[in-house]
Amino acid sequence: MKVLYVCSAARCGSTLTDMFLGGHPQATSLGEINFLAKAIKVGERCSCGALVRDCPQWEAVYGRLGRWGFDLQDPYRFRLWDAVAWTYIDSAHQTQAFLAAVKLRKAWMAARDLVPPPARALCPVPPAYRQALANKMRLYEAVAQAWDKQLVIDSSKNVREAVELYQRHPDTVRILLVTRDGRGVYLSRRSSGRDREESVKGWLSYYARALVLLERHVPPAARMQLKYEDIAGDPEAAGRTLCDFVGLQFQPSMLQLDGVVRHMVNGNATRFAPGKGIALDERWRRDLAPGELSFFDGRGGRMNAALGYR
Repeated sequence: MKVLYVCSAARCGSTLTDMFLGGHPQATSLGEINFLAKAIKVGERCSCGALVRDCPQWEAVYGRLGRWGFDLQDPYRFRLWDAVAWTYIDSAHQTQAFLAAVKLRKAWMAARDLVPPPARALCPVPPAYRQALANKMRLYEAVAQAWDKQLVIDSSKNVREAVELYQRHPDTVRILLVTRDGRGVYLSRRSSGRDREESVKGWLSYYARALVLLERHVPPAARMQLKYEDIAGDPEAAGRTLCDFVGLQFQPSMLQLDGVVRHMVNGNATRFAPGKGIALDERWRRDLAPGELSFFDGRGGRMNAALGYR
């Protein structure tokens, strides 16, 4: 079994990438699997259309996780890395106390990011995260066995989790950083009603953190950076590059997104609709007004250049 952990800021193409590579007959897409327990509790649907709770493919995974404490009635017992929901929220779980604990753990991890690599062992990850990392590998193994797959793709996006997984399992885990021109992300968020600052801040802070952590803690052979524009603009070339990276042979069937039934959790639900293809979205070139472009360039232009955009 190999694992590809997909990192990206929101609206940068992680779901598309997960589905694209997950169309390979030897690979499978999990989506944002850190939301598995929430999806079970609030009755969300798997990308196959069944409830995540009742999906026969997932039921085969649950059975294999029982010895590790997984319980369909209380799925949060099987701890995964912290994931905070913003739309479909399990209010019984995502309480103020939960959010406060998440904030403390994130603060510890942010401080740990500043520690030189040789001294990181003196600043261990919180116990909750150690348990989450162990359970995540158990989950990957259960999926690979139950679904008979060689590659498991996780688009949970959390770069700190990705780094910790790699450092514990360097022969198994590979990391893909998917980027997108910040102007496209900015337009997408502005179109959803976000203000100017909010529309650039999350994208900017994500890649500022991701670039440093991956370069510092993951060797080049174990990580790859790929643009959404390359994936959507020339999917065959991108597919061959991705397959080479994870040790698979490219399959033309990957180019047809709805050619395979996937069992993904969370992610961009519009991508799961039948008939959805791979199409490059660069509406920002047409729709961003000069004043909006000027604002973005002032806040995000330097990062955009660092990511290879002009």
